[in-house]
Amino acid sequence: MKKDGITGKDTANKRIIPLIGAILVFVLCFAELYLGENVGVSDNGDFRRVLLVNNLEYKDDTDYYYLFKQDYTMKVEGKAFPQKLASLWDTYNEDDIYWSPQFTIIKASKTINYFVNIITGRSETDYNIMWLALIYILMLSVAAWGIFTFFSDSTVKIRIAVFLIFIIMFCDIGYILYFNSFYGEPLQYVALMMLISVGLLIHRRPSVPKVICFFVALYFFAGSKLANIPYSVIVCILSLTFIVLRRDWLFKIGVIVSLIVTVVCVINLSARIPDWMNKDTTYQSVFYGAIKESDTPEKDLKFFGVDEKYAALMNTNAYMDKDEYAYDILSDEFDRDFYQRVSKLKIVFFYMLHPVRLVKNISYAIENSAYIRPPNSGNSKTVLMQLTGKYSLWSHLRVIFKFLYTPIVIFTAFILITAYTVVIDVFYLKRRKKEPRSMIYMMSSFNVLVIGLWINMVLPIIGNGHADIAKHMFLFVNCIDILFAVAIMTIIRMKKYNIVLSVAGIAALAVACNYQPPKRTMTFGTYMGEPVKWEIYESLNDGSEILVTKDCIETGTFDTDNNLWEFSDLRAWLNNEFLAEFTDEERARIKTTSNAVIVPTEYKSLAVAGDHTNYWNFTKKSSADLSKTAYHYYVDDYVYIPTLEMLNYIGGKNNYWVLCPYGNNTNMERFVDEYGFVLHTVVTNDKGIRAVIRYNAATDIANTD
Repeated sequence: MKKDGITGKDTANKRIIPLIGAILVFVLCFAELYLGENVGVSDNGDFRRVLLVNNLEYKDDTDYYYLFKQDYTMKVEGKAFPQKLASLWDTYNEDDIYWSPQFTIIKASKTINYFVNIITGRSETDYNIMWLALIYILMLSVAAWGIFTFFSDSTVKIRIAVFLIFIIMFCDIGYILYFNSFYGEPLQYVALMMLISVGLLIHRRPSVPKVICFFVALYFFAGSKLANIPYSVIVCILSLTFIVLRRDWLFKIGVIVSLIVTVVCVINLSARIPDWMNKDTTYQSVFYGAIKESDTPEKDLKFFGVDEKYAALMNTNAYMDKDEYAYDILSDEFDRDFYQRVSKLKIVFFYMLHPVRLVKNISYAIENSAYIRPPNSGNSKTVLMQLTGKYSLWSHLRVIFKFLYTPIVIFTAFILITAYTVVIDVFYLKRRKKEPRSMIYMMSSFNVLVIGLWINMVLPIIGNGHADIAKHMFLFVNCIDILFAVAIMTIIRMKKYNIVLSVAGIAALAVACNYQPPKRTMTFGTYMGEPVKWEIYESLNDGSEILVTKDCIETGTFDTDNNLWEFSDLRAWLNNEFLAEFTDEERARIKTTSNAVIVPTEYKSLAVAGDHTNYWNFTKKSSADLSKTAYHYYVDDYVYIPTLEMLNYIGGKNNYWVLCPYGNNTNMERFVDEYGFVLHTVVTNDKGIRAVIRYNAATDIANTD
């Protein structure tokens, strides 16, 4: 049968093909997590409160900070089957426990796991996080089905483009890894993709059930990360434009009732945020954000109405050891002097009066949004702090592009996009009686994206300062990727000539962002029969120069079990085997350097200066932040490896060791990865080695380029 050129076969294809696409998404995501070694995201300390609320516990809690854990134990109580089943939905209640709709998903996964345990004969208390991941994968697959269905009427080229973009970009391991974790990010991610999916389907064919699905997804999105609540309220307000899509009052009433219920539920989520969470984030927003490294901390605190004596707490976060604070931040006195005087609204006003500081802090946040997955959490079940390379094409591309996390590019793009949006809004509002009613809905949808970009760029800084900023930029990363996907779809719809120009422009921008001016180099000494080529890092007043090998001279471990530089195997190798082929005259040209060597907290008794653990920052630009005041002592070095201060000025991105331990343990050391970011790994892993020396250039015998 054929009607208006559309056959039954066409209609079937439009239904079946999106379903096939969704199934492929499900299979791909499952394979990423469970084909070969099982991978996920290790705990950074956030799991504990989620496990507690949901009556779960680690089956093996050794090294959970750095290893992905798949197996847990769940509490099952009662004698009869109904009692046991009901106990899986029990919540551990205390006044300081928060609520999140994520817990509903976790409890559902426990129930599924319980039935599987009964069928397979396993212990009824065994809990495998795979069942939680499967729920997230299913939700993402449903979102994919909705998106593919929306584009089912488009040309073959567009449908293929949408499928490839979703598969490559939004099924990337950087996103999917979170599914094997108890973080709020996976629910946030799938809820956002559901919002986009249902929103598109509402535009295609509006109905009350779809509107209800939209607001349910919005509630889950708001509760997945409580920082999403302000944005969710804005989305609720803009969702009023649903009512223009149909003229019947039943639909309009359905929209309004659903909206009101959602707003009430979201506000209730806000009211249930525990006091400790507000206090911790407020503390970090001020001392580790607004006044961090300030030249006038006393004046800044005066703005907040806080005693100037607390300027001594500048640069501290809420999760340090008690003896690292100048004052007791848990005391009633501090509660009265600080927490009762400072609010998030005051922090907003502070930044409004200090726009330069706001831009600086936002720039810091943008630079820390390079990675989708958290770079400080391990992915492997067996190797400490190993980052998986499974299905990570988009993760690699977005880091290589660099313009996606370059502040000047982001600010410029956001300003242009916002200006364009305002112009289009004004244009269509003036012509609202002449344009299709659906245009108001589409305008509102794009406004939601633009507002989301601004809010999710600024909110992490206002809400929590610099603390754990890379992870808190996850939603910003997600929004940027959505914007980039929209840009790609726009380019695909262009004529061939414009497509070529657009692609060339993107390539040129990527090259410009990655450009590094050439470094001065020289050759000096011999290793493995070849002259050693060095970069000249710095020329000193006494005529000597700090040199660092241009490339890695070798690969090797840092040590067999410890990250103390002074006694490491790597230091011994550099000062012996590496110099074996240098002549006596060449060795005489190498001068001793006194290095301030940071020590991990466990060895702080060795420190002669510093008052805090070395903080973790993964960009070269910020990796040395506050390192001079971290626990350290001094070591006289003949040959050493690059220091944190050198990283922002030397070339090379070849996985090489850095002279800085990871501050929270004694068996991990920092290194520069292939993209130039400063991560940490176990000292027994192999990384590249770049040597550093202080070269006496008074009577030059070297060859200079």
